[in-house]
Amino acid sequence: MGQLSRALACFPEVDLTGQPLPAFSRSDDRYELLAKFQGVLAACGFTGLVVIVDRLDEPHLINGAAERMRQVIWPLLDNKFLKSPGIGFKLLLPVELYRFIEREDEQFNQRARLDKQNLVPSLEWSGETLYDIASTRVRAASVGDPPATLAQLFDESVDQRRLIDGLRSLRVPRQLFKFLYRLLVAHCHAHTDEQPVFRIPLDRFERELAVFRRDQDAFDRGLAPR
Repeated sequence: MGQLSRALACFPEVDLTGQPLPAFSRSDDRYELLAKFQGVLAACGFTGLVVIVDRLDEPHLINGAAERMRQVIWPLLDNKFLKSPGIGFKLLLPVELYRFIEREDEQFNQRARLDKQNLVPSLEWSGETLYDIASTRVRAASVGDPPATLAQLFDESVDQRRLIDGLRSLRVPRQLFKFLYRLLVAHCHAHTDEQPVFRIPLDRFERELAVFRRDQDAFDRGLAPR
């Protein structure tokens, strides 16, 4: 608000008189201001804009709290606003918010009209795509020539097909890298510097994957902490 106040203070009072400043809880002033903003963009040669919301859980004031994420996003979930001409919205939201949607009342559903918003309850990536993403990350961190591959982290008993099938169950890149981190830590803790084992065997891969998927399923059902 301080930056906004200083910016508005630069305008002559005559230019601000009669402007629809959002001083009240009603939405009409905000929609009129949005139309004026779009008019400024059009004068600058921009015919439209796309708003992308991602990583909502990461700001330190939110810190993964589902209720705080809900407070930020819920005012946007208005069919009139989401269907504003010349504006496209892409909201990549954590799965925790979907549970709030399931508990909302009829008034919220009538206002948001999520049935008209191309709502996708859960994004899921293919196992092949997750394998390629992990392989790209390994190559980027590699110092050798040629660079290391994801398959080289595993024993020969873990063939590519089993690895892809296992990664498919993780569904999204975030869960993929959480699992790989947990797997690498567990493997390193199981061996000493004097007797190192540089490749992850099949039994450890299967065991850690089963535990991770169990925790993931519990979280999806709302039975485990984030």
